[in-house]
Amino acid sequence: MQSCDILIIGAGPVGVTLALELALHNVSLRIIDKAPERSDKSRALVVHPRTLELLNRHRSPEALSSRGQTLHGVAIYINQKLVTPLNLNDLGTTDTQFPLPLLVSQAKTETFLDERLAEYGVHVERPVTAMAIEQDNTGVTTTLRLSDGSHQTVRSKYVVGCDGAHSVVRHAANNLTFEGAPYPQDFILCDARLHDSSLPKNRICLFLGSAAVSRGMVMMIPIDGELVRVVASEPLSAPENDPTVDQFTECLHSHGPVGSGTLTDAVWLTRFRFHSRIVSNYRDGRLFLAGDAAHIHSPAGGQGMNAGIQDSVNLGWKLALALQGKTADAEVLLDSYNAERRPIGKRLISGTDSIFSSITTSSTWFIMLRNFVLRWILPWFLSSTRRRGMVLRFLSGFGIKYRRSPVVGTTAGFKGPIRGGDRLPDGVVLEKSGADLKKTHLQRLCGGKPHHLLLFAGISTAYASTSSVLERAEDQISSLMRSEMKTHTIYAVDLPRDADSLSSPSLYVDMKGHVHSQFGFTEPGYVLVRPDGYVAHIGHLSKLDSLLEFLA
Repeated sequence: MQSCDILIIGAGPVGVTLALELALHNVSLRIIDKAPERSDKSRALVVHPRTLELLNRHRSPEALSSRGQTLHGVAIYINQKLVTPLNLNDLGTTDTQFPLPLLVSQAKTETFLDERLAEYGVHVERPVTAMAIEQDNTGVTTTLRLSDGSHQTVRSKYVVGCDGAHSVVRHAANNLTFEGAPYPQDFILCDARLHDSSLPKNRICLFLGSAAVSRGMVMMIPIDGELVRVVASEPLSAPENDPTVDQFTECLHSHGPVGSGTLTDAVWLTRFRFHSRIVSNYRDGRLFLAGDAAHIHSPAGGQGMNAGIQDSVNLGWKLALALQGKTADAEVLLDSYNAERRPIGKRLISGTDSIFSSITTSSTWFIMLRNFVLRWILPWFLSSTRRRGMVLRFLSGFGIKYRRSPVVGTTAGFKGPIRGGDRLPDGVVLEKSGADLKKTHLQRLCGGKPHHLLLFAGISTAYASTSSVLERAEDQISSLMRSEMKTHTIYAVDLPRDADSLSSPSLYVDMKGHVHSQFGFTEPGYVLVRPDGYVAHIGHLSKLDSLLEFLA
């Protein structure tokens, strides 16, 4: 019998991301997939900014971004006329290195993830199929069918299902339901080359009509150069014939503006139906679910793959700390995966359902209302940079918060904009490097597998000499931390005169106090950052007892 700590079933972007997180923490794992090789089809096309930030923790963002193109916005057309441009490239976003989504084929994203995983010495086993999964009080026994047809038994501490909508892991669980339903429409999809087109090359184009027509919605998404994706909705009464590239050219001509172009050389033609479902719990004992195994929904906003990758980042460090005995209560930490991620999944399904239903509806009165809103209300709403920023926060994942989680906290009375459970904003600080100072980013400081402790000296000149107070706080916190932690001390005015003698090697200057203001610190404060880049606990140093109690 073979053994490992974690068996991951399913090696799409979600499964490989989880393997990356576990490998980062030196966890014994295997990752299997029943497909003999990766698909070359484009599938998911959008990698959102928050996902880029999280993948950046593995220090190779350029290797992915160089394979795609930046998405600058969305253009909405009604009756072949542009009515609502959504521009995302003029928002002046400063608290991230990744202000805009990336358009890139899922095949390229998977290649990128495989390359990163190989750097940890881990590879996907193919084709290997999970035939039976049985859990007990001490572990999980899984029967595998190997590539040569033989069978192998694997004993693991936990099994994670990243194996999609028909998950064998979910079916093996005894206490889970997967409730929901399919959308009423069928859809056809084509990836092909677009020629002689005046459509924008760096925007998603949505084409709508004024009444229920044969295809109520047509969407064009640029992929790479001339290669684009066109998706069209089909009424239930439409014959289920195999789609043709000429059909999609006709869709563009009937719904898009003059000069939409011609499609040729199709590389993928398919017909499909979307579902909207979510599992009742992301955990059943020693079985966990992530990605499409836990939640499936419409592609509105391009959220599916991103939500799954973020599931894996959330789960990975928790499994690692639980396995390594580096948490006060392993069960509470593992249960927090469902407590944090399932509400995100529910909100995602609710939001995408509303958007998707409005653009695919066949109701005449609702189409009239929708088009009125898109023509007159939405342009006014999007005329504000602040409101467009709100749209980007929804799409990007920056707005995800875990404030109600049982494993985060905020000191009583702290009124700053960042609270326990919030994403760590990516402020810029100057790092002490010998006699010089060089620019760096908070999220770059807080990468890797440890927790990170940010100690803020405060923005008043009186606080700039509190190095002894900061060191004493670090000692108290370190004495209670069960997992690895790195400390970074940030001064708003200048480094103290005795900087070279301080025990903390990570000293930074926050020029003009901008980063202090991002967190809401005027007096000395602290931020404990989790390995997944979210705030575990935050507050003023004067209330440090709150953090010490939290850690204990």
